[in-house]
Amino acid sequence: MATGKYVANPGGLRRSDEMMEALPERTKRLRENFIRDSQTYRGWAGYTDDFAHGVLPKYEANNTSCLELVTALGSAFVGLREAVWANGQHIEGVQSYAKDQIGQQMSSLDGPGEDSSGGGKH
Repeated sequence: MATGKYVANPGGLRRSDEMMEALPERTKRLRENFIRDSQTYRGWAGYTDDFAHGVLPKYEANNTSCLELVTALGSAFVGLREAVWANGQHIEGVQSYAKDQIGQQMSSLDGPGEDSSGGGKH
């Protein structure tokens, strides 16, 4: 890529969008699996003794933090996919407009009244 020049790849953006489609669902499954698996260890520290009262609050806080992180990742993936999609739509719109403008310019150069030897091209 040359300095000052941006080359877009709409096809690549579309493929990226398609690949990202599954990420929010995967984070949802990850969250569900974490909740299910954490229930397996629920009674490890006991429930009513001093050890349980000292350890369980931290254990619950850690679990809550993990779930919040996975939920935030799912939301971030949704936002990222929307941004990539919007960027691709914008790029395709600009490309389409530019192609239309080039086509109109070419038509005006090749228009009626020109001799058939060069069609007004330089």
